[in-house]
Amino acid sequence: MSEGRAVAQPSLATRWTSDAATFGIVIAATAAVWGHTIDEIRIGEMSAIPAGILNLALVSRWRGLGLRSRGWLSLLFGLFWTITVIPYHVVPLLQGVTTWQNVSGLLRVVGGIAMVGAGAVVLRARSGQDSSATRAGSGRVGE
Repeated sequence: MSEGRAVAQPSLATRWTSDAATFGIVIAATAAVWGHTIDEIRIGEMSAIPAGILNLALVSRWRGLGLRSRGWLSLLFGLFWTITVIPYHVVPLLQGVTTWQNVSGLLRVVGGIAMVGAGAVVLRARSGQDSSATRAGSGRVGE
């Protein structure tokens, strides 16, 4: 440990592996969300396409975003996808209305929950970096 550092920082390999795993979760979650979106397009429903394109933009810009942006955007997209699918597909399924459209809506639930989880992990990692930097007395907090 170098002088002036109170807390050991994770190795570059550890940070990269963690970031790659989180990025993989966001990619898989986006694919799940698009799985249902494509099913909606098949029946002429186009309302989710703008949000889906913005979600793809998040994935394409992931490496260029700071931790705070990654965390909050992933969290917000995940909440959006999860909350918006509940009244249209989850509630009907719970009421016994089993259609392919409602079942494929579960892809959006799974994708949304995965994005929320990924966002929470990223924000927690960022929070750990902030407190480590503060304890180390570096004066620099976050990215």
